[in-house]
Amino acid sequence: MQQTNIAPLNARLGLPGLPDLTDNLVVGGLYLLIAETASARFPLLATSLADGLDRGVNCRLLLQQNPETLVDRLQSFGNLHILQSIHDGLLQLFTIQDEFSKKMFRHGADAFVKELEHFVFPDGCFVVFDQADDLLALHDVLISLDQVEVLKKWAQVHNITFLLVLTRTTDAHASTINALMDNLTGIARLGATRNGLELTFDYWQSYEGTTAGRSFSLKQLPTGLYEAGNIQVFSSGESVEPAFENVEAGDAQIFYMDPGLDSFSKQAQGEWRRVDTLVGMMHATRNIRSATCILLFDKGVQLRQLAETVHTLRQSLGRYARIVVQEKDASLRYQNEALLLKLGLNLVINRDVPLSRLPLLLESLKGQIFSRDVDINFEAALASVLPTQLHGYLSPTRFVREVILILDRAETLNVPCVLIIGQPAENLTLHDLVINNHISRSGDLITVDTQDSFVFLNACPQTAVLSTIERLIGMTVDEAFSNVRFVVTQEEIHAELAALSRSASTELLPDYTSESSATIEPVIDAGSVHSGLSSQDASGHAVAPKASVIVKPKLFSESFAKHAVLPQVRGNPVTINSPQLKKPTLQKDTSLKMVSAPAGLDSVEPLFDYDVVSSAAAFGKNEAPRATRAAQKK
Repeated sequence: MQQTNIAPLNARLGLPGLPDLTDNLVVGGLYLLIAETASARFPLLATSLADGLDRGVNCRLLLQQNPETLVDRLQSFGNLHILQSIHDGLLQLFTIQDEFSKKMFRHGADAFVKELEHFVFPDGCFVVFDQADDLLALHDVLISLDQVEVLKKWAQVHNITFLLVLTRTTDAHASTINALMDNLTGIARLGATRNGLELTFDYWQSYEGTTAGRSFSLKQLPTGLYEAGNIQVFSSGESVEPAFENVEAGDAQIFYMDPGLDSFSKQAQGEWRRVDTLVGMMHATRNIRSATCILLFDKGVQLRQLAETVHTLRQSLGRYARIVVQEKDASLRYQNEALLLKLGLNLVINRDVPLSRLPLLLESLKGQIFSRDVDINFEAALASVLPTQLHGYLSPTRFVREVILILDRAETLNVPCVLIIGQPAENLTLHDLVINNHISRSGDLITVDTQDSFVFLNACPQTAVLSTIERLIGMTVDEAFSNVRFVVTQEEIHAELAALSRSASTELLPDYTSESSATIEPVIDAGSVHSGLSSQDASGHAVAPKASVIVKPKLFSESFAKHAVLPQVRGNPVTINSPQLKKPTLQKDTSLKMVSAPAGLDSVEPLFDYDVVSSAAAFGKNEAPRATRAAQKK
């Protein structure tokens, strides 16, 4: 793959009238466009590709065996110049081989991404796969989940954005697509309704944030391209504003995730419906502005996903929706509850609350209107409740630095923190307090100077300080400390930290790091997933990178554009002849082009027959510029 230190440009749908929240695509994202009206996809694809090419984004277009119709349609709008883009090196076209679905089933998504590397898809490019129905095994949830996982990981490593266009999905595939939502960056649907052509975003992530359940009408311009606008409902030939759903009328619509509520839902009043995933909740409740959403928080739920769901539901459903989080076999920490309530949550149901009280709790929300402002910086709010990964003992200097970092983050949501300062009791020493504590929660820290111990509790309400200290130290505050002080305001905590920092710079303070070091939770650095450095074996010795193996293409036929030269590998370089791009001609009748199999592959068992003859494919009325693959030099 080609490497670059320049941040790649993000792709866009490029539709006039679309807000940035739905128009932008995240670099390294995996998006689905479900074209329920297949013929309606051409203007959208032409707009998206033209927008990327105009901004200098490398684009790759994957097509079926006969691309003439698609390319001819894309060029007919006048905004996309495929031949010129190919000549400039910004666009490459690829066709898939016969029986693509069978080969995908046999060799898997790993073979697919390896073949993309074989054809040197550059890092940061935008890949549009038209009619990609055969890429994903939508008939089998488990297989399709594995395929999506492989594609998404590879895309994230190489900053490549995928837009997979599906044209043959049916109602039978709906459950599989819903199951894939949590592993995709976005899903949009393009189809005709009684009000005209609409583009609906079931779930969509962009640099502006995350949204769900938003729809836009598409108006066709004289050029044939689309312009997005707000949805309007047509009645008796006149356009009127969408009617607001009366929150008090009819039976309540309640959506829940906990399978344990299945039997309860059959006896309770209202219309109850279970969804399997957080993204499925956003999809199921779209446009139901009076919905009651009961989200599930258990040991397998990540805080970021739960927070994004709450924030998205509140933004899309409005102030009248009731959003609840039900704890099960796990408890939200104080600062996490504060975050969710700030982002749009109405209620947290404690894990110890019996199900018999659930109707009363939901009844208490009836008639409530969410009045808090959720228009906040999501990333900043999330960072404020994700403290340092350290916990336990730190040296005084490091203790000061980490506590200041936590306080700066906690300021966004006013997360309560407390600093307990005290001398050890007569029967204890500073060493005893450091070695024998039970601090295990990230962000809870302890250090000592020559006289006092300093215990910092992150996200701890004042009402819980005494019980928390007793649990961490193993004795009451009076038994553990003398001359104890509780510092709760940020100004006072900063003053105490400044005094401790001065002492550390002027005095030789004790350091018990070797005896009781802080524990650091492992953090995976996304940047280390794909590296050009040599790896190490189990003994820690450096291992030279393996030489690249040129693999016969299994899934694609030849490219209709010139190929880049593969980067050389340290050690034994592997060189590939770069095929030359033939100039496009306007002749209608041309001889068949021969494609030779790469030499040097005799030791590799052939999985597929290499195309020895390719048909003279023409793009509409003009012949397609086609590159031939040269022989591999031994």
